[in-house]
Amino acid sequence: MTERLPPRPGEAIRRDRPVTFAMDGRTVAAFGGDTIGSALAAAGVSITGRSFKYHRARGLFCMTGACPNCLMQVDGIPNVRSCTEPVRDGMRVERQNAWPSVDHDVHGWLNTFSFMMPPGFYYKIFHRPRWAWRTVEPFIRSKAGLGKAPKDADHEPREVHNLHADVLVIGAGPAGLAAAAEAATAGASTVVLEERAEVDGEVAELAEEAGAAGARILAGTAAFGVFGGPLIAAANGERLYRIRARHLVFATGAVEQAAVFPNNDLPGVMLSSAVDRLVDRYRVLPGRRAVVLTARAKGYETARALREAGAEVTIVDLRPDARSVDGLAVIAGSTIVAAEGRRRVREVVVGAPGEEGGRTIPCDLVVLAGFQAPSTTLLAMTGAEVAFDEAAQAFLPAHLPPNVHAAGAVAGARSLEGAIAQGRLAGLEAGIALGNTPANADERIERLRAEAAAEQDPVVLPPEVGAGHGKQFACLCMDVTNKELKTAVTEGFDSMELLKRYTTITMGPCQGKACMMASQRLCSRATGSSFARTRPTTARPPWTPVELGTLAGWRRTPRKETTIHDRHADSGATFMWAGDWRRPHHYETPEDEVEAVRTSVGVIDVSTLGKFRVMGAEAVALLERLYPSRFADLAIGRIRYGVMLNDEGVIVDDGTVARIGDDEFFVTVTTGNTAALERWITWWNADWGLDVRVLNLTGAYAAVNLAGPASRDVMWSLTDADVSGEAVPYLSATTMDVAGVPALVLRIGFVGELGYEIHVPSMYGEHVWDEVIAAGEPHGIRPFGLEAQRILRLEKQHILVGQDTDAESDPFEVGLGWTVKADKDDFLGKRGLEGLDAEAPGERLVGFTCGGTWVPPEGSSVVHDGVWVGRVTSARTSAAAGGIVGLAWVPAGWASDGTPFEIQFGRHRADATVAMRPFYDPDGARLRS
Repeated sequence: MTERLPPRPGEAIRRDRPVTFAMDGRTVAAFGGDTIGSALAAAGVSITGRSFKYHRARGLFCMTGACPNCLMQVDGIPNVRSCTEPVRDGMRVERQNAWPSVDHDVHGWLNTFSFMMPPGFYYKIFHRPRWAWRTVEPFIRSKAGLGKAPKDADHEPREVHNLHADVLVIGAGPAGLAAAAEAATAGASTVVLEERAEVDGEVAELAEEAGAAGARILAGTAAFGVFGGPLIAAANGERLYRIRARHLVFATGAVEQAAVFPNNDLPGVMLSSAVDRLVDRYRVLPGRRAVVLTARAKGYETARALREAGAEVTIVDLRPDARSVDGLAVIAGSTIVAAEGRRRVREVVVGAPGEEGGRTIPCDLVVLAGFQAPSTTLLAMTGAEVAFDEAAQAFLPAHLPPNVHAAGAVAGARSLEGAIAQGRLAGLEAGIALGNTPANADERIERLRAEAAAEQDPVVLPPEVGAGHGKQFACLCMDVTNKELKTAVTEGFDSMELLKRYTTITMGPCQGKACMMASQRLCSRATGSSFARTRPTTARPPWTPVELGTLAGWRRTPRKETTIHDRHADSGATFMWAGDWRRPHHYETPEDEVEAVRTSVGVIDVSTLGKFRVMGAEAVALLERLYPSRFADLAIGRIRYGVMLNDEGVIVDDGTVARIGDDEFFVTVTTGNTAALERWITWWNADWGLDVRVLNLTGAYAAVNLAGPASRDVMWSLTDADVSGEAVPYLSATTMDVAGVPALVLRIGFVGELGYEIHVPSMYGEHVWDEVIAAGEPHGIRPFGLEAQRILRLEKQHILVGQDTDAESDPFEVGLGWTVKADKDDFLGKRGLEGLDAEAPGERLVGFTCGGTWVPPEGSSVVHDGVWVGRVTSARTSAAAGGIVGLAWVPAGWASDGTPFEIQFGRHRADATVAMRPFYDPDGARLRS
């Protein structure tokens, strides 16, 4: 039974703030400060859920979120740890993994027939006849998993915060707060992570000291993983933290462990951590007749608290020399042989370790007190090595990576004084390593080391298993018993790593927190080894449960706008994403914009193009290695088109290279690849050790492309320079003043018309745009967007890297073999291209035309006799070509004019014809004019 105890100072609940919530159709009363688990305990609810595999009744066990017994569906969110989840007025709570209800679960029959589900049973049975698995699979899958995934969005997007600190302390217990106080006092910026919603009152003075010294304590924020760097990942209900620190102090404490005996999973069997929290913080008496199993002073503290709360208490002490203290009844040299009960523990059998029988003691509460496993999982993720300590009967840190410290119970401290000393020592050493050495540092370090190393009583653990009859659970999460572990070992799975994968032990919601020690000991028993030689499984994140939505974070999309963006908005542009940039898709209709470029003049903002200035004595050598084309013979003031390849000869980008001087080049790359190519170019430049400076000018220069038959007439109005075809020929680069602004003007023709690409300092972008529009008004100038540009480039069969190419496309396949100068000594991708047949590639990118009005979407299939042989990469309706045009990948043998082929997409189909030359101005006379 349970009941609410009278109020007393220090309790966590607010009795002046009553709340109610719904649980499985009934109303439960609670107080502010309660958790769902404590409120249910006060309401007399002993069954909090059903076990994963056997659907056995389970109750509150740890009250720290380290076990699976309290997982519930809260306001539609599954697997919420109800023992730590605060109550909210009006919340909806449902217990999980049962039908029709947790109190009356018809699937309880699975416990009776558990012999039919040995380890790996789904690998061993239902294979013959063939229809058997198809029959039982739906039933097995319906019983797998915990909770129900929400159908609707269950929370707002989480924020993502990046923190940088001198010292990061994980754990706000005595050791962690002592370390934080020392580090912060030494002047180090210090952050403390604590999984619990608030720091315990017993360490309030240390918390106050750490806060006064400047440490930042993030309560309710759990570290769940350590990644390369090291990068510490932590999360709370509102945000995801990515933290990098110069020094890490792990004060993660120890996790209380269960004893293994028959029916050790019954409701009413609890760890002392759960009893302490219920009695002290939430003022709930979890049972009237308690049996406490212990071998440490901690068990006696819990027993006193229960007796003071009104319970009848019997202590079962594993130590043969235990004596009665403060009038408590003590049974020395004994253990719990078995527990009995159905919906709750009813009695226990107490006897000497190894014996089957003994004394029966009626009870409604069994407390397992003081059996702990140091929480080394996060520490192990840093690469720290652990070794077995006989006195502690646990695996403790033996070798730590540089700038990593461990303090408190995780490092073996078993007293409050020892934990604080270890914490202060770790914080002091971190501060000294950061260059902050106090005057009496040597004296303090010597004293703290002596205090931290003070002798402590050896740890006594309960027997690996009980001697009674009934299921003895090593892993509550996955319902793994000692018998199943023995069976798995006899089948050859004779190590912890193999047992983990075969029986799923330690793979459940607790990730080994509540069952690692029992699993190791039972594994050693089954294999004839020892606890000391049975190492824990490899530590992997996440250490604590974390929602996928939290990992995704708040998807803040970087938004870049050119300096001309407002002019586009004023002109009524419809915008689209182009990489990180917002660019005009169209202003009026793409068809009208295309017609303006083809018949008169248009202008497009191309400021988003990646722009690099490459300068230095070895600039030519850098470009010769980056591109398969040749640039040593490029004359000053001339431009050359080039594709950039990776090591395998695959196209990664294309663009232009203009030679501005003997050792200076102006390089353009595609909008979406700018950041990646900056890393690529500068990485290779550093690797080759060349005397070259590479400067990213993308944001420094605005650029507009003025294109169309009347573009030269508009240029005459904007500059005093000679812009005739003779003075500024096709593929030339010239500096001149445009609209009174110094500019670099490139004669290129991506859209297939006479054009001038004008680059000016970004601050003059709007001014130049306005002047171009004003000068072009007599000629009917129109701004055009990306959709029109795509139509115009497609009519010229100009490719878009990443759309018309993929992760295997080489220059020969896309018809750009002419850019590859195989006689060069070396260039990126040369060895990848050497094995290719330049004359007979396996497939080719070709142009095509097709009749009708259906425009094949990108990705449409090219088929032959109903079999997929290629795909469409681009397709649009072209007024200039009088129909639908596009680009597609087809077998190389089809790459000749007039070859027919079929395109399919769903139920749509179209007959297409290969066209190897541009659909518009195939000889390029217009763009060269």
